Amino acid sequence: MKRLKTFTDERGSLTVAETGKDLPFEVKRAYWIYGVPKGHERGKHANRITYQYLVAVRGCVTITLEDKDGRRTYVLDAPDKGLLIPPLTWNELLHFSEDAVLLVLSSQPYRPEMYINSYEEFLRMIHE
Repeated sequence: MKRLKTFTDERGSLTVAETGKDLPFEVKRAYWIYGVPKGHERGKHANRITYQYLVAVRGCVTITLEDKDGRRTYVLDAPDKGLLIPPLTWNELLHFSEDAVLLVLSSQPYRPEMYINSYEEFLRMIHE
């Protein structure tokens, strides 16, 4: 997790994420997740070649990532915190606050065949 550069003055705050500095990829797709009902989860997949960068621009989201080095949990609870998800990283988006808006910046356009939706398949791939 990384704190993004933020500029604050009497007019408010502006937070920046720049390709080549904060993002190790060119953004090809952006989307946001919101209105997730209490107790529901998102994600539960990995991407074969796609990098993603997540920012909770509002509210709070708990995210669990798993790769060949193990499992880690992060809390995105401020619009100046960003989380990079590299390819071949299982992600689970958990515990959305009622007001959560999660921005996702992606290195690739949506291609269903690039997703690994089976946890067992994911485990086989990272341990080969």
